[in-house]
Amino acid sequence: MTEPMQEVQPVTLSSQAFLILCRLFDGVYDELKQNEQIVELVESIANMLLTGVETLEKQEEKPKKITFPMTIQQTFFLRRLVIDLLAHAPSEGDDKTKQWLQECLAALSGGGGQSNVGQA
Repeated sequence: MTEPMQEVQPVTLSSQAFLILCRLFDGVYDELKQNEQIVELVESIANMLLTGVETLEKQEEKPKKITFPMTIQQTFFLRRLVIDLLAHAPSEGDDKTKQWLQECLAALSGGGGQSNVGQA
């Protein structure tokens, strides 16, 4: 019995963008877990990202891209997090990190060509 919000879709990122996303999520994980209403969602995202990192570490030759399954709810939550991080990123900050965040945003927004989501 699958609820509409539990529909799973594949998300593909470059390995580097994926690792940046993991680092960012790790940085806010403890804070997010304090909100009881989203604990299950935060845990499910953490487990999925951790599985991806473990998979990457096991591979001798690191793939350029990584694809992982996410529910619509997980995707929406991570996209909001990335939009928030981009909005608060210092303008003179690391351009490469911003590019990877933009890539995360595009992938979480349902594919290429949508990287302008959230820009005013």
